[in-house]
Amino acid sequence: MVFFIKVSSEENERFFKELDMLADIVAYDHVFGYWVYRLNPAKISHYGLGKAVEFLSRELKSYIPPRILHFLQKVATEPFHMFIELDEGVLIVYPQKNSMISPLISDGIIVYDIHLKSYVAKAKDLPTILRHAEGLGLRVKLGFDLNYKASFTTSFTTPLDSCLEGAYALWKEAGYRGVVVHPVPERRRLLALKAIHELGVRTAILVPSVDHLTNWYSALVSVLRVPESSVGVYGAGVKRLGEITVITYDLALHKLPKLSSYFGLVVADECEIAVTEMYREVLESLTAPYRLGLTSRQYADNNLHTLYPELIGPVVFSASLNELLEKGCLPRCRVLRVYTRLSSEEYEEWKKLMKIYAEFCKSALPRVREPRRRLAMVLELASKDSGAREAIRARLRAREIVLAFEKKIRVVAKLLNMFSDDPIVVFSRYEDFVRELSRKLIVPAILPEIPDDERRAYMNMFNRGAIRILATSTLLDEYVEAPQPSIAIVVGGVSSDKEYVDRVARTIMPRRREALLIEVLTARPSVLKNSFTDLEKSLGVLREV
Repeated sequence: MVFFIKVSSEENERFFKELDMLADIVAYDHVFGYWVYRLNPAKISHYGLGKAVEFLSRELKSYIPPRILHFLQKVATEPFHMFIELDEGVLIVYPQKNSMISPLISDGIIVYDIHLKSYVAKAKDLPTILRHAEGLGLRVKLGFDLNYKASFTTSFTTPLDSCLEGAYALWKEAGYRGVVVHPVPERRRLLALKAIHELGVRTAILVPSVDHLTNWYSALVSVLRVPESSVGVYGAGVKRLGEITVITYDLALHKLPKLSSYFGLVVADECEIAVTEMYREVLESLTAPYRLGLTSRQYADNNLHTLYPELIGPVVFSASLNELLEKGCLPRCRVLRVYTRLSSEEYEEWKKLMKIYAEFCKSALPRVREPRRRLAMVLELASKDSGAREAIRARLRAREIVLAFEKKIRVVAKLLNMFSDDPIVVFSRYEDFVRELSRKLIVPAILPEIPDDERRAYMNMFNRGAIRILATSTLLDEYVEAPQPSIAIVVGGVSSDKEYVDRVARTIMPRRREALLIEVLTARPSVLKNSFTDLEKSLGVLREV
C-alpha cells in the first residue's frame, strides 16, 4: 500500500505537526519547493481513519483512491504500533515511531531503502522483528496472511535411533532451527519427516537434484502417508505447488520469493548449497520460522558454514560415521582391504618412470611442492616443452602400472562370484576403470556421459532387485544418494575423508546388522599385506574361486 502526498513548503508549523501524525516524510523537491509524504497505516490507526480522511480532504484537497481507502478501512480498525507489508521476499516496515525499531536498525536487521523510501528487512527476519515487538509490548499488524498450518494430517511411526532422537531434541531446543550433520542421507531424511509430522505446517524442501526430488517424494508418500495431491513437485519438467513442495534449488530461486509467507518450515537438503551466493536468496526470501539444514559435511567450502546461524540456524548436531558406529546408532560396516601385487619388474619400471617426472619437476618447477598444482603447471608447459611432454607421458604410464586395471578387474570378478547372492556396488574414482569393468564383466555402469533418465533407471532397478551389480565412478560422491547395497567394492588408491565417509555410508542397509566394504588397492612387492587368499580366510571362505 503506497499513497504519496505532495505538500507545499509554505504550509504553517501546525499543519506539518498534524501531518506528521498520519504520514512519513520521504523526500523534498528542491526545484518545485514541496515535501513528499507517504501515508503510514500505523500512525493512522492511532490518529483515526475518519479524522485522517477529513484532514486530507480539508487541508490538502487530496483525493484518496477507493483502493487505498478500502485498505485503510480494513487494517486501521484498532490502534497498532507497527505495520508490515511483504513484497517478494522484502518486508516493508511502517513504525508509528522510528524509535520503536532503533535496536533493529542498529543490528542491521532493518535498513532504510532510498529507492523505496521505506524501512525494509529480509523476509527471513520476520520472526526476529515480531519477537522484538513482543518484547516491547508493541502491537503489530501484518498486510499478509501468516497461517502456516497444513490442511491434512500425517502419520509417522518409524522409530529413530538414539542419535537421531538426540539430534531432533537439540533442534527443538534451538527453536526448531538448525543444521544436523549426519553421514547417511536416508537417516537425515527421517529427521525431517518427523519435523514435518510434529509441526504440521506447510513445508518447502530444497534439493540439489532430480534424484533427491524423487527420493523425497517417495518418502513423503510412503513414510508420512501424505496425500499425493498435497505433495508438490518442482523439477524434472514438473511444476506443481503443494502444501509440502519438493523443489530443486534452481527452480526455488525463481519460484519461492513469490511465496514468501506460504511455508512455515523450510528443509534445506545438502544445505551447504543453500548458503552459496547463488542460492542464499531463497532462504532470505522466506518468512518460515522453522528451518532445518541437512548435510554430511560439518564444514562447507569457503567457510560458508559460518552463514548457517543467520540463514538456517546453528549446527545443533554433528557426528562422523565412526562416532555413530561407536554409539551403536548405525549398523556395523566391516572394512577389508585386498591388494594386487606389483611384480618386481613392474615396480622397477614404475620407479623409473616416476623418476623422470620428478626430475623434470625439480628442475623446471623447484619451488612448487603441491602435487596438483605441480601437475597442472607441467601440463601447461607440455604445449611448448618437449621435456614436459616426456614427463607427462612417463607419469601416465606409471599411473597405468600402479592402477593395474587388468589385475583389479580379475579381483572384482572373483569378489562378485564370491558374494553371488548379495547386491553389490563397485565404486572407483577412475572413470576409465569403470568403463573397462562394465565392458568386460557386462555390468551396468553410471558415468558422467550416461543420460539422467538411464542413470535413474539403473538405480531404481538396483534398489528393487532387478539387477544385482552396479558400477560407478565418483559421480555419486557428491549430492546424489547412491543405491544402498549390502556390499561395496572400492577400487583405487587412498581416498579423502569425505569420499570415504560417503561411500561407506551408502553401503549401510538399515535392515542389516553389518555391511561390508572391500577396498581393492595396489601395493609394492615388499609391503603387500593382504592377498585375495588372505581376504578369503578373513571372511571364512573355504572354497577356491
